[in-house]
Amino acid sequence: MNAFTTIEKLADDCAIGWFREVIAAERDALSRLLNLPQRGVAETIGLLSRQERPIIFIGVGKSGHIAAKLAATFSSLGTAALFLNAAEAAHGDLGAVEPGSTVVLLSNSGSTEETVRILPLLKARGCTLVGIIGRADSPLGRAVDHLIHAEVEREADHLGMAPTSSTTLHLAIGDALAVAVSRTRGFTRQDFLRHHPAGLLGRQMIPVATVMRQGDDLPKVAPDTALVDLLTVMSSKRMGAACVVDDGDRLIGLVVDGDVRRYLQTGCGIENASAGALMRSDPTSIALDATLGDMLLLQGKAATAKLVLPVIDAEGRLHGMLHTNDLMQG
Repeated sequence: MNAFTTIEKLADDCAIGWFREVIAAERDALSRLLNLPQRGVAETIGLLSRQERPIIFIGVGKSGHIAAKLAATFSSLGTAALFLNAAEAAHGDLGAVEPGSTVVLLSNSGSTEETVRILPLLKARGCTLVGIIGRADSPLGRAVDHLIHAEVEREADHLGMAPTSSTTLHLAIGDALAVAVSRTRGFTRQDFLRHHPAGLLGRQMIPVATVMRQGDDLPKVAPDTALVDLLTVMSSKRMGAACVVDDGDRLIGLVVDGDVRRYLQTGCGIENASAGALMRSDPTSIALDATLGDMLLLQGKAATAKLVLPVIDAEGRLHGMLHTNDLMQG
C-alpha cells in the first residue's frame, strides 16, 4: 500500500466516522425525548383530532421545511392541514388563517423573529397555538397554549450550529402526532388510498373485476382435459396457468407451468395425463369484490409469491384471473 493509498483510506475512514457521528447524535436526541415526561402530548393529540378546519403549520427557514412536510403528512393521513411561511404571513398570507384555527408553530430557538412578530395577530384571531419548540423559556414557548418541548443538547454537525438534530427531532414529533391523530380519528387504509389517486397507491383502489382476465381471455379447463389440450389453453391465453373448474364453473384447482414441468420430469407418460391429475387443489384465490390493494396484501402474506390469482365469488364460481403484472398496467 503506497502513501497515496494510505492517505486516501484515512480520509475515507474519517468520512465514515463523521457520517456515523451525525446519525448517532440524532439517534441520541430521539432517545432523550422518549425518556422525558411527555407533558401535554395527550391534550395536543386530542385537540388536533377534534379539528374540523385545516390545521395551520407555521415555520421559517429549516423549521419551515419541516412544517411544510408535516402539513403534508397530516393531510395524507386524513387531517386537513396547510403550511404557512412565517415571513410571508406578515406580508398578507395570514389571510389564510381563519378565526379560531389551530396553529402549530415550529422553532428551535423559540425566538424566531418572523414567527414572534405574528403572535399578536394569531391571538387576535382567537387561534389556539401549539408549539414544537426547542426552548420552553422563550417568547414562543411562553406564548403557546400547548407546548411540546423539543430541546436538543447540541446540533449534530461539527460546528454545533446547523439545524440537524433539532430538525430531526421536530420531524419525528410531528410524524408521531400525525399518526396518533390519524388513529384517533379512525383513519383506515382505504381512506389513505382514497387520498392518493395517482400512481401505484391509487391503483390499489381499483376493483379486481375491472382488470381481471375474463371471458375468452380466461384460461379454464375441465378436470378431464388432456395434457396436450391443457397446454394449448395455457399457451393461447398467455398467463402461464389454467384454472380447473367443475360443471358448475366452481374453482377446484389450478395448474401452472411449473406443475407441468415437474410432472414431465417424473418420466410419466403424457397420454393419460389430465388437468385434474396435475392441478393444485384448493389454490389461493381472491374475492370478486376485492381491490388490487387486497391483491397486494394477499401476495405479501403468501409464503411464496403468487404470479396468478383466480377470482371467485362467494359460492366459489370462477369469474376471472389476475396476473401480478395487472397491478402495474395502465
